[in-house]
Amino acid sequence: MNDLAAGTMRSFLVFDLPVLVAALLALIACGTLGNWIVLRKESMTGDAIAHAVLPGLVAGFLVAGRHSIIAMFVGAAIAGVATILIANWVRRRTKLESGAALGIVFTAFFALGVALLEFEGARQVDLDPGCVLFGALETLFLIVPANGSWIEGVPREIWTLAAAAVIAISFSIAFAKELAAIAFDREHAQIAGVSPRWLEQLMLFVTSMAIVASFEAVGSVLVIALLACPSLIAAPHASSLRSRFTISLVAGCVLTGCGYLLAAYAPAVFHTSTALNSAGMIAVLLSAAVPLSFALRALLNRRSA
Repeated sequence: MNDLAAGTMRSFLVFDLPVLVAALLALIACGTLGNWIVLRKESMTGDAIAHAVLPGLVAGFLVAGRHSIIAMFVGAAIAGVATILIANWVRRRTKLESGAALGIVFTAFFALGVALLEFEGARQVDLDPGCVLFGALETLFLIVPANGSWIEGVPREIWTLAAAAVIAISFSIAFAKELAAIAFDREHAQIAGVSPRWLEQLMLFVTSMAIVASFEAVGSVLVIALLACPSLIAAPHASSLRSRFTISLVAGCVLTGCGYLLAAYAPAVFHTSTALNSAGMIAVLLSAAVPLSFALRALLNRRSA
């Protein structure tokens, strides 16, 4: 019995825990920044960047000639910023709405990225269309060396996501007042001495960083869900910025854990041979929770009336 318990615990630590930690870190990084994006009613911006970073990632690999995090991050950041700049140019030239202009540009960038994956030099990069959409959470596991610290066996993606989460939280805390000011009243913030354009560019850079860090592990589908859904889930129940951030991250963590458990154990429970993707299941739960959250708020309001 003790051997069975030890084996189960070891299996959890090696295979399950790294996936859960990676998904939760991606949630913290993207969900924290997503609150500011949703407050500014610019959810489409996060969607656009999540799609547009693909050609930058592949271009970074082609330029470096190897799997270099720095090169791929720089390429993705450039692609993300270029998407917003080109979308703004298209909007000014064509009089299209900002959402339509973004839709045109990020679709073109995403298609370019998929096309670049077919280049001979890019086929060695650890990305494929399935990985682009749903990530590769299931490939993360702890490698415990025979002689050495367990820290050496932690997947590289977890360290990258941990850094992204720390930067996202630090950025939000350091510029909380300024970000809130431009989110609720941009003109008043400008009069008060806040530079909206500078802060928006910094926000764009930090968001691009979080998306790039999350992209390889969880894929574009879950990145988009993490940017928008936690904040939307919290919106009907939050009475302040602090409560909105708290509810969004707590609810997001719970749904992320439930999504992984469903993906990992539902096939065995229901005796089916169909495998479930962890990132896809988490994205489904987050998306489904948004209308349920608004419905719950409406029900509570009706009962209290």
